Amino acid sequence: MAAAGLVLAAACTAAPEPDARTKTAWADRVCGVVVAAEAALAAPPPALDPADPAALRTALSGYLGGLSDSLSTAVSAFSSLRPAPIEGGDRIVQIAEETYRGLRAPLSEAKTALDGSTAPDVVAQAVAEVAPKLAALDLTQPLAGTAGTEFTRWAESAPQCARLPSLRG
Repeated sequence: MAAAGLVLAAACTAAPEPDARTKTAWADRVCGVVVAAEAALAAPPPALDPADPAALRTALSGYLGGLSDSLSTAVSAFSSLRPAPIEGGDRIVQIAEETYRGLRAPLSEAKTALDGSTAPDVVAQAVAEVAPKLAALDLTQPLAGTAGTEFTRWAESAPQCARLPSLRG
């Protein structure tokens, strides 16, 4: 009798399964964060004039700061998407956060070095550090490995996800 009471109590207190709209809206928000970050990361660097070192430093610092800020915004937005209403969703958000944090760190470090030094070679050092990372950037990486998951099931109906070719197979 006591066991039946525990089962009944557990059944009554379990959270209801989120509906399809909730799951699709969550997938749409995840994709929206990725779309915004991709747009920022795809922006070309400013025209850099090596004949004006001060302007070069300022332009590059602004560019790196903008990229870093965009990645910070994405990390914060992903953090706000927990708990996920779909199975595996928290892991997807965690991977995306880690991806953007990993890219943000060298950008922030290069900007700090650039802003903290007037040495003539600091711009070249910053470019040498950041350029390969940006060139190797795979914009599909934050959602890599989601094919065939519960996430893609709901992403198929989400408008922001339609803007991500990496989710279309």
